Amino acid sequence: MADVSIEDFINRVNEHLPSMARDGFTSDSWRVEGRPTNEAVGLKSGVNVDPDKMAARILDVGAYPGNVKYIESITVSEQGDDYVIFTQKLKLPVLGGLQCVLKYQDHGDVDGYRMLSWHQLDDETAALDKSDGGARTEFNLGAWKIRSDEVAYALAAAPRKSDVGSLKYKMMTKGSDATGSGVLSNFIDTMIEWSQRD
Repeated sequence: MADVSIEDFINRVNEHLPSMARDGFTSDSWRVEGRPTNEAVGLKSGVNVDPDKMAARILDVGAYPGNVKYIESITVSEQGDDYVIFTQKLKLPVLGGLQCVLKYQDHGDVDGYRMLSWHQLDDETAALDKSDGGARTEFNLGAWKIRSDEVAYALAAAPRKSDVGSLKYKMMTKGSDATGSGVLSNFIDTMIEWSQRD
């Protein structure tokens, strides 16, 4: 498996972000050798957001069910001032359940953006029961970069091949690449809207 460190992922996102068009929503994706899915970033410009409020919503993972599409349940295991560790279970149309244990980290202001990132805790994810929640992810990492006038959301994830049949694995990997732009746009819009609620 190719390197899946959060630091290298953020560096790759930072390489792509400056050249992206600032005209509404746009996205970019790229291959990483040895990975079954693309890495991708979506960028929505021309917005009017409060970076601190949006960061607070992103870290409020316990409230995701009912507010964020496809998230079935969240179990928080540890939380500090600038991080949260939690088990996330999704229920995807046609594909079914997908689960992982993630650590979200708030990095504060970095190069003019409020930045948050997440990465999978591999041992904890491997310990999940695939019969109770669905396929575990092989890797799962991402980042938010937020300014008052633009929001970027980047992610890279894939299911464990051993947890799904070959046809479903193909659907979950090739399908995620095909629908990636729509997923990015949806998550950005969801978090912007949620952060603007009173």
